[in-house]
Amino acid sequence: MSNKKSNDVYDQSRIRYWNNNYVHYWKARVAEANIEYSVASALVAGDAATTADVRYLQAIELLGIGPQNSVLELACGFGRSLPVLSRLAAEVAAVDISEQMIEAARRDFSAANISFHVSPSEDLPFDDEKFDRIVCFAAFDAMFQTETLVEMHRVCKKGGRLLLTGKNDRYHLNDHRAYEAELGAQGKGHPNYFTNVKKLLGDLERFGLALVVAKYYERRGDFTEDLARTEMPSHFYEYLMVLEKSGPCEQNFDADYSCAFSKTFTLLMRSAPPSEYKRV
Repeated sequence: MSNKKSNDVYDQSRIRYWNNNYVHYWKARVAEANIEYSVASALVAGDAATTADVRYLQAIELLGIGPQNSVLELACGFGRSLPVLSRLAAEVAAVDISEQMIEAARRDFSAANISFHVSPSEDLPFDDEKFDRIVCFAAFDAMFQTETLVEMHRVCKKGGRLLLTGKNDRYHLNDHRAYEAELGAQGKGHPNYFTNVKKLLGDLERFGLALVVAKYYERRGDFTEDLARTEMPSHFYEYLMVLEKSGPCEQNFDADYSCAFSKTFTLLMRSAPPSEYKRV
């Protein structure tokens, strides 16, 4: 994939999806996740609860944000991290592709040091090397990942750090929750991109990035329960990375690190229709 921006980043179907009352659904999922000891979803039968605020904030702590830092949050959603980021940093730029999300965030979490921007993460309205820290939590799997990483590198200062979480493209065959979540996302037209994590880590230098922290969560729901591994398993569902900008980004390389279907989903769909999955 070329580093040159593609018109696809402005894909109107993505924008319509995130503006179609998704903010209400996401607020409800987060609210149930924040109930003490909530690890299963009541809103989506059979699914794990989404990530609670405590996990979100634990991840942000890994960036070591200081009072002089400028912070960018990509896909800020309705802004649940903004009160904390506003207290930690000198300035915070909150970005989301959804105008509805930005309106909700601005309404609930406005502060003097927070600016709000409606923009795709692949084509950011900021100068080069503007930010000390970048947060991209629970959203990288809805982005065009190569272009997003190139943009993150561009707007990050040398030595600055980036937080990423996403979904791996190869999870366990018997991770029923992961399969059902992927199947449901496909049915709804939910933007969903699974990362070839092994390939990406092997090519980080091409992005001018270095790995600082990596955590791997084998099954859907493990992130919620903080069941992390620091060595990469052969199969896992989610990951967390802290990356540091270490050098220049290679220009115009042709590489893709994500796909709309996981390898596990593709294999299972070939071997059995969805109604027979429980017997696979």
